[in-house]
Amino acid sequence: MKILGIDTAANTLNLAIINSGEIIADYKVNTVKGTHSSLILPLLNSMLNLNEIKPKQLEGIAVSIGPGSFTGLRIGLATAKGLAFTLSTPIIGINTLESYAFRWIDLPGKLCPIIRARRGEYYFAVFQKKNENLSLLEDFQCTEWIKIKKKLLSFYGNVYAFGFGLKDIIKEEKIDKSRNIENIYFLTSNQDISSAANVALIAEAKILEKDYDDIYRLSPFYIKKSTAETKNINNSKFIKYHSGKEYDIY
Repeated sequence: MKILGIDTAANTLNLAIINSGEIIADYKVNTVKGTHSSLILPLLNSMLNLNEIKPKQLEGIAVSIGPGSFTGLRIGLATAKGLAFTLSTPIIGINTLESYAFRWIDLPGKLCPIIRARRGEYYFAVFQKKNENLSLLEDFQCTEWIKIKKKLLSFYGNVYAFGFGLKDIIKEEKIDKSRNIENIYFLTSNQDISSAANVALIAEAKILEKDYDDIYRLSPFYIKKSTAETKNINNSKFIKYHSGKEYDIY
């Protein structure tokens, strides 16, 4: 089963293809000097051609839906929806923090994926492995590092922190080579924050169970509103459900 994974939540544009649990292609482009919108389709075409895969052979489209870059998430989701509609194949949205945690699922402790937001804040959640899956211990939030640290220090046992923006935290804390603060351990060596392959791997289990998303209702998971959305507070209000909770989006 060939599944395309798309991750545009951060500066790295990441596309990957898995086949029955095996990663067969994983392409990354740093978009600091470009944009996801101008690179995503050329990169996809190149990846498919070099691996001799035809679009119609894809049996699922998996996309990271956030939290992360507001613009990046929209581009990734629009591309995923276009492909799923054209190819008449299932689409599955995967939370970005969950896909980050999935890479480290076998670590003996709690997992805290982090994504840098704006104004000194970070998106985060806390997971733990349970029955070969990820169990959510602390729900998706966006706040300052000092509050995240307080929460992580309150957990019993080791907590592993990783993700996009970790370097800023390490610099702020002036952490030495031990890379830890009490029970919090920072994973920095050989770390790749992009997660298109993990997005596809998580989605594979959902596809096998026929747990698809509605292509028309699937939307980015933001946690916090963008600057433009904050200013336009008179827009119509909708409610997005995720993990049994309600979140406001505009």
